[in-house]
Amino acid sequence: MSEGDKRGLFGRWFGGKQPPAAATPPTAPEPAPEPTPETPATADVATATETSPTPPAAVPAPAPPSAEAVPTEVETTATPEAISAPELAVAPEPAPAPLEITPARPVEDAAPKKTTWWQKLKTGLSRTSTALGSGISAIFTKRKLDDDTLDELEDILIQADLGLATATKITDALRRDRYDKEITDHEVRSVLAAEVEKVLAPVAKPLDIASSHRPHVVLVVGVNGSGKTTTIGKLAMKLGREGKSVTLCAGDTFRAAAIEQLKIWGGRTGASVIAREPGADAASLAFDALAAAKSAGSDVLVIDTAGRLQNRAELMAELEKVVRVIKKQDPSAPHDVILTLDATTGQNAVNQVEIFGKVAGVTGLVMTKLDGTARGGILVAIAERFGLPVHFIGVGEGADDLEPFDAADFAGAIAGLERRPA
Repeated sequence: MSEGDKRGLFGRWFGGKQPPAAATPPTAPEPAPEPTPETPATADVATATETSPTPPAAVPAPAPPSAEAVPTEVETTATPEAISAPELAVAPEPAPAPLEITPARPVEDAAPKKTTWWQKLKTGLSRTSTALGSGISAIFTKRKLDDDTLDELEDILIQADLGLATATKITDALRRDRYDKEITDHEVRSVLAAEVEKVLAPVAKPLDIASSHRPHVVLVVGVNGSGKTTTIGKLAMKLGREGKSVTLCAGDTFRAAAIEQLKIWGGRTGASVIAREPGADAASLAFDALAAAKSAGSDVLVIDTAGRLQNRAELMAELEKVVRVIKKQDPSAPHDVILTLDATTGQNAVNQVEIFGKVAGVTGLVMTKLDGTARGGILVAIAERFGLPVHFIGVGEGADDLEPFDAADFAGAIAGLERRPA
């Protein structure tokens, strides 16, 4: 073997690092050649990555939005402050004492009102008169008056809540004048009307607004749902038409609806309304309302109160407090304490008169909702027992559905007479 051949063989055994290109096996050296071509690719990728990462620089771009979000939070924080400020401004608003003291008041022609009122009253008491009339007709049809018929009549009168005393007076009058004689149901109705009028005439007294008191303070009391607030609105309408300036006090602070209702009536009648937020102390409000009415020179201050059950001692104590606080400012006030009675409560109204009279010193009555019951005779029983003045009666929800009490009208309507008594 020549020297050159030896060196070539020795180079193949020990000099693999310099093999000829053709001698390189394609299988094993595969990984080695790959890096060589991949190197430029990797460089390209790296270059691309360095070039394209520039877009990821958009990642910091969110930084500006966060900077903008800061003012948004500041504005949100400021919003409650902006809201709370008006709330503080609203707080004193509920006591807008002297607003409109003597606004213009509509005056209506009262000429036909009396006849119209008789028709309203007759219709309103139709349930009571029908119940009485049907019972009377059933026992007095061409029949002689005897003890049995008188006993039956007395039962009918008591069932109509006229009261035992009035029922006895009516049967006694019939026994005295018509006993053992034939009598018609119309004659019995006439006697009924005459006797009822005798009981009611002494208590039929108008509400007297004394000019010596300025303002004349009227406190309106009664149980829940008796119609106090509506009665106050109707009364304000009447007093306004008489040319008197009226201030209304929304003293039923337990019912937000009562406060709003009185404000609506104030708008209708031109009366000023003094109110506070629901839940305010009623006695304090009444005290401030009296001071405001004095300052405004109002002729009349009418104070609403929360409805309360006469058998709840703690509620009646609150009413006593209202009266005491009013007297601290004017010892002669309230000048009238009017109790509103719901005719639909029947005999329960008797208990109301008794308890409210002891607590608040009731001076007069208003009977409401006579058109919703067949027990309108309860007013007769109350008049017979207590003798309190009856100022008004109501037979509807309209502003003109409250009228001064007239004994002859009421007696004729309850007896079901066709014409108003002369």
